Amino acid sequence: MKSRTCFWVLLASLVFAPLMPGDEPKKAEEKDKRDPSIFMKKKLEYSENILAGLTSGDFDSIKENAKDMRALGTIEAFFRIRSPGYRTQFLIFENANDELIAQAEKKNVEGVTLAFNQLTNSCVNCHKHLRETKTGNERSKR
Repeated sequence: MKSRTCFWVLLASLVFAPLMPGDEPKKAEEKDKRDPSIFMKKKLEYSENILAGLTSGDFDSIKENAKDMRALGTIEAFFRIRSPGYRTQFLIFENANDELIAQAEKKNVEGVTLAFNQLTNSCVNCHKHLRETKTGNERSKR
């Protein structure tokens, strides 16, 4: 429990550190190309752990990593939720993640596999949306 608290404190400090006075802000374009967000790095780690748990049948690991990913996604959403497209993708992400947790609790390998696939699709679609929004190519109607 204490390590998770330390993680969240560290995460908050990494997220808000660029906002501290005296820091030279990086150009957004340069930062995006070189340095994926701390959120993305951690969610990728969780998804890799979920896949490892899936291949080894470790449902406890799947469940814990899915819960941590969901919590981190909720924190990230706080910063991005103004975009309607992001909101849609975030709801899909949450639903897929909840199903992943539920199927892991049931120790249902097929259900976990399907939910993980849906979770992965939501991640890909969200990143596609974020790239389109960033480049100004967002479609007005989907």
